[in-house]
Amino acid sequence: MQEDVTPEAAEAPAPEKEKVSLAARWMRLPGRTRLGLIVFLLTFIVYSLMFVIFPRYKGVPSTQGDEPHYLLITESILKDGDVFLTNNYKAKQYLPYFQQDISMWHVTHGRDGRFVSTHPMFLSILVLPGFWAFGYPGAAMTMILLMSAAALFTFLLTDRFVTRSIAVGVTLFLFFTYPLLFYSRLIYPETAAVFLVAMGLWSAWRLKESSKPVYAGLMGLAAGGVLLFHPKFIAITVAFLVLFFIVRPSKDWKLLAWMVAPAGACVLLLLLLTWIAFGPHLARGLTASGGSKFSGGYWGTNSVWGIPGLYIDRAWGLLIFAPVYGLFAYGLVCQKTPLEWERWWIFFPVAIGLHTLVLGVFQSWNGGAAPVQRYLVPLAPMFILCVAVFLDRVRSRVAWGIAGALALYQIVMTVWAFWFMVGTYGMENSDNIFLSHFLGNDIVKRFLLFVFPLLHPTGVRSVLLLAAWLVFYAFTVYLARRYHMHWGGGKLPPAY
Repeated sequence: MQEDVTPEAAEAPAPEKEKVSLAARWMRLPGRTRLGLIVFLLTFIVYSLMFVIFPRYKGVPSTQGDEPHYLLITESILKDGDVFLTNNYKAKQYLPYFQQDISMWHVTHGRDGRFVSTHPMFLSILVLPGFWAFGYPGAAMTMILLMSAAALFTFLLTDRFVTRSIAVGVTLFLFFTYPLLFYSRLIYPETAAVFLVAMGLWSAWRLKESSKPVYAGLMGLAAGGVLLFHPKFIAITVAFLVLFFIVRPSKDWKLLAWMVAPAGACVLLLLLLTWIAFGPHLARGLTASGGSKFSGGYWGTNSVWGIPGLYIDRAWGLLIFAPVYGLFAYGLVCQKTPLEWERWWIFFPVAIGLHTLVLGVFQSWNGGAAPVQRYLVPLAPMFILCVAVFLDRVRSRVAWGIAGALALYQIVMTVWAFWFMVGTYGMENSDNIFLSHFLGNDIVKRFLLFVFPLLHPTGVRSVLLLAAWLVFYAFTVYLARRYHMHWGGGKLPPAY
């Protein structure tokens, strides 16, 4: 059947028809999808501008920490067709993106006794196309694309639970401030893990909503993918497997197969890449970044205290630099019925708790010369959703006032970080040198260093402060839940 065509449409020039068609297609997209694409575009533009305006941060080379070592694996694959790095280090192939001499202390004996990196190589493979085409900027833009996609998936999930304005505001604020803003370009497995966690969470909820197997497959890809980027993310992998059994709409073995297939493929690829580098010594290869042994390698001197230290240590903790993330616990308790916990929210303390335990006892839980707190960065999509739930469901002036004050503090920390050495606050064997640099010895610095404990090593005062923090959190979390249960408010939770 021939469609009716109005005279105006028939006379319209072809480009105008195309514009009308594109506009119509855009408007046919659901509002959540349209806004999500805008979030992606805004994030990509901001991150790209930051990369152009600040191609390197104050006082450091173009890359930092482990980045040149990951890129050197890429160099070796491209130029030598292998992952054996002795000649690459000797030739100083890292100089275009790391303008200093570096030693080979990030290598270990691999297959046939030849030196290979202690870092898993899949991240190096991921950035290879961009690096081959544009060098270091191409690799960095690869990570920016992943982080922008993480913002998209984080918003698409958060928008299902909270008012849309809060979902947009919280997502953009936390992706545009410390530490995510600084990880946006970093060639670190944590940057890729933010994307995979956000995609996995979104896919889990879409599986619950639609029962489509493709979302089970995406969950499996997220679960196996984080392990492929680095074995230290094993707790996230386990947590995603738990989440699948929580959200799956039926005991359909096909859904399980869709989940297991990509997860298993990622694990097999990890073993294959480890075998290429280390031969039959797979266990040594998989634990190379942890010292290839538990005692004195993975397990650090002050490791037990790293569990709370990841959050509240005054030099290496997240909350002294980005305190808005500390609101996540309050959002986590703002659920009205046990069904909400049984069918979704229980995953959050499981994932956050397991990940904190695994990396809180790691030998270098400070994360080395990287913006703090490196090991908590993959959990950011979970934190963001919980913070948004708190702001949506506890609409107290006191709560919002405190959140606003913390947000202003976090903005100041973000601005200062551009004037400091890449925000390398987690440097080894040091107290908090960042606050002293900007505040000297004034009352604000003294107050912050008084209330946040130093947990490397831990003394009696630090233990007492830790106890005070636990009491404070328990009491204020109780108040937040009580307020929500009494007054309600916020967007109605989705169907469970």
